[in-house]
Amino acid sequence: MLRIHRLMLGLVRITEGMAAVLIGIVVIANAAQIFCRYVLVRPLSFTDETMRFSMVWVAFLAGSALVFRREHMAANLFDNPRLGALRRFMAAVVLIAILGFAIALAWFGWPLALRNARQLSPSAEIPMVWPYVAVPVGGALMALYAAWLLAVAAAGRLDEFTLPTDDETEHGA
Repeated sequence: MLRIHRLMLGLVRITEGMAAVLIGIVVIANAAQIFCRYVLVRPLSFTDETMRFSMVWVAFLAGSALVFRREHMAANLFDNPRLGALRRFMAAVVLIAILGFAIALAWFGWPLALRNARQLSPSAEIPMVWPYVAVPVGGALMALYAAWLLAVAAAGRLDEFTLPTDDETEHGA
C-alpha cells in the first residue's frame, strides 16, 4: 500500500510541477503583452488565448492535486475529533461525491474534446482539442486520487497517508 501511495505522490508532484510551469507561462505571456502593448504600442494577438488555455489546465491539474492532498473545498461540519466515526463517514461521503463528479468530467469531457479537434482558436491558432482535453484529464486524475483515498479510508489508514509538510521535507524527517 505504501508503494502505491508513493507512486500517487510522484504523480501528484508531476501535476503540481506542470501547473507551476503553466503559471509561469501565464506570467511571462502577461508581461510580454503589457510590454508590447504599452511600450511598443503593438499588442500581441495570441497571449490572451495562451493565458486562458493555460489557466484551464492549471485549474484541472492543481485541482486534482488538491483532491489527493485532501485540501479541496468540503464542508467540515463534523471535524470535531470526538465525532470520529461520523467524521470518517462524512469524509467518505465527500470522497464518493468527488469520485462521481470526476468520473462525469472524464466521461463527458472526452467526447467534447474530440468534437473540437479540428477547430482552431482565433488568434493563437491552437487546436481547440488542447484546452478541452484538460477536462477529461483533470477528471481522470481526480477520480484516480479519490478512488485511492477511498481505498485507504476503507482500510482505516487515511490519517496515516498524509503528505509531508514543507518543514519535514527540508529537515529530512
